[in-house]
Amino acid sequence: MELSVNGRQRRAVQTAEAAPQAEKKSAGTNTAPVKPRADKADWSQAALAFLREMDQQRMEEERKRLEAKQQKNGELEMLSKSLDVMEKCRKIASRIMKGDKVPPQDEQYLMECDPDGYKLALVCRVPKEKPKEWESVLEEDEEQEGTGSAGPAEEAAEAAEPSGDAAEC
Repeated sequence: MELSVNGRQRRAVQTAEAAPQAEKKSAGTNTAPVKPRADKADWSQAALAFLREMDQQRMEEERKRLEAKQQKNGELEMLSKSLDVMEKCRKIASRIMKGDKVPPQDEQYLMECDPDGYKLALVCRVPKEKPKEWESVLEEDEEQEGTGSAGPAEEAAEAAEPSGDAAEC
């Protein structure tokens, strides 16, 4: 390391120049009140609009997701009802094919809900010497749902209107 007078002089000049600037800064701050520096989020209008738009898009996506879920639930319910109708028709057609006797309301239900299945069941019918007489499939389902415990007036109304269950298919 070399010590020279020139190096000391340059450093002295640099410190002399820096000292008046510091004095000027401190003198200027005395006249204006010093604001404490704090972390503040100062959002511009554009940033707020962007955040609102993002929030609105997220809410719209959530609404669409809920609507799709409700629509799927509705579709599942419709498919479940359709499956129940198909199961009833299958039972009735199976009984007809075996040559057993089914109630006329069941035949009517099968004819309205599944005309091709009804025709097929009649064509494939195997005659029996002693056919079994079945109760209505439609009544079995009503009993399982809890509506089979209807009063005598309601049972008479149901007997007078056999096509009431056929409206389900």
